[in-house]
Amino acid sequence: MKISITKQINRFFNKPGFDIYLTCILLLSAILRFTYLGYSDYQGDEIKALYIPSEGQQFTDFLFAQRKGPVQFIITYLLHFVDADYSNRFLIRLPFALAGFFSVYIFYKLIKSRFGQKVAFYSSFFFSTLGFLIAFSRIVQYQSFTILFMLLTLYFFSLAGQNSKFKAKGIFLGGLAWALGLLSHYDAIFVLPFAVYLLVDWFKSYGEDSTKKKLLLLTVAGLVSVSLVAVFYIPFFIAITDATKGYWLGRISGNVSAKLSSSRYLFVVYQPIYTLHIYTLLGILGGVFMLYRAILNKKNVWIYLALLLWILLPLAFMEKLVYVPGTHIYVYLIPLLVVISYGILAFEEIIDFTFARLGKVIILFRRIPRLLVELSISFVFLFVFAQAYAIYVDHYVEYPWTDEKFLLWIFPRPTPSYHLSMFGFPYNRNWDGIKAFVESFPQITAYSTNERSSITRYHIKLIKDANLAGFYIYIREPQTFTNTITSEKANWWIQRHDPEYVFSRNGVDLANIYMMAPGGLETQFEPEIPEVNED
Repeated sequence: MKISITKQINRFFNKPGFDIYLTCILLLSAILRFTYLGYSDYQGDEIKALYIPSEGQQFTDFLFAQRKGPVQFIITYLLHFVDADYSNRFLIRLPFALAGFFSVYIFYKLIKSRFGQKVAFYSSFFFSTLGFLIAFSRIVQYQSFTILFMLLTLYFFSLAGQNSKFKAKGIFLGGLAWALGLLSHYDAIFVLPFAVYLLVDWFKSYGEDSTKKKLLLLTVAGLVSVSLVAVFYIPFFIAITDATKGYWLGRISGNVSAKLSSSRYLFVVYQPIYTLHIYTLLGILGGVFMLYRAILNKKNVWIYLALLLWILLPLAFMEKLVYVPGTHIYVYLIPLLVVISYGILAFEEIIDFTFARLGKVIILFRRIPRLLVELSISFVFLFVFAQAYAIYVDHYVEYPWTDEKFLLWIFPRPTPSYHLSMFGFPYNRNWDGIKAFVESFPQITAYSTNERSSITRYHIKLIKDANLAGFYIYIREPQTFTNTITSEKANWWIQRHDPEYVFSRNGVDLANIYMMAPGGLETQFEPEIPEVNED
């Protein structure tokens, strides 16, 4: 007997355990995180996450010389055995993209277990399209693993309180995940308020067990987790360098940058068109609606309070104690997404309430609310997703280094006067080709450039000195966000000579290499003598 395609599809979607909402979210997340993952050159701090020891430096010495936890370096250390020179950018970024992808899944499962499927769907959509989280998933850096372990901590603690099979196992797994999160970065500490709520809930859920037994389990699990963290951080803090201390103090005081620091501005750079307005409006609606629900059902008070503290504690730390929080503001944006999703629930309630009254008078209005809600939500979701795709995946125009047209709007280039933490955006200046060209002239030993030193130092193993150069590598729209050539010698040479190497895209020169004679401008080149008019 033949079964129609429609029936087969219906059977598939109605299978026990199949979640169409989660499937859609994961599909969108995969598109934003894996498409063209290897396109971009390594950007800024990506290079700092690679395992590149000094000559003779042991692995453990390398780990203790860094400014943060060891997880990202352990990953790149292992990848070093597969790709020794880290030339396959897709491969090197893949573990971090997978961590970002699985974070979406765990976030959905966590929120669904505590706030319901609809809130999980809405908040997970915003989670999967949040600019910072997409960017973290597309670079070699600790953030994706920190977030994954933070969410796993809460998910296992939640599971322990709701599923007796995980009564003990969930506590141990949650503690292990928290330890791994802290070994990724200190940011993992900020799940503390919600973790405490989940542990208290777990403690109350098993009244048949003695208090002594539960306290013993918590103590043992806590000691295991603390021990894992201490194994690294005790010798780390003993051997901490003055440079690392200076960096931390600079982030707090602002001495690391003479530029303005604004979390609001940085958010708008990562999601420039109306997203902040959407977050703000839905956040206010959601906050009011959660307060209303807490008043009606006092059982909700504690979970809402725990969520509020999960937002407020990192918010206060990042915005009041730290001058340059940068992209670390994700620690309070993640729980804020739950409040924003409640804003959509509030919108649904307002529409239903309004049209229910009108429906008593005009029968047609009884069918409008659901259609209006679904169209509105679909439009917002489509707009946010399309914007994220245009910014992070499509690379015909490389925003934020260039203005990019999006539908009726323009993504404007950011202002360099602000402290900009730029990660995960599409950016390619063919540094592999530049490196190959430079290496084809072994007799030349020096270079100069207008690009950031951390980038050029990784690709070009020559002395950086304008007087000795050699090569001058000019990058159009560099990651420094300034096209200015500060070297007088390079300026003089470029005005009089054609480049020996050109990398172009869409008819625009993006990288030029000039072959300069060595020596300073004042000693090597005679100034031009102006012509004298004898008349």
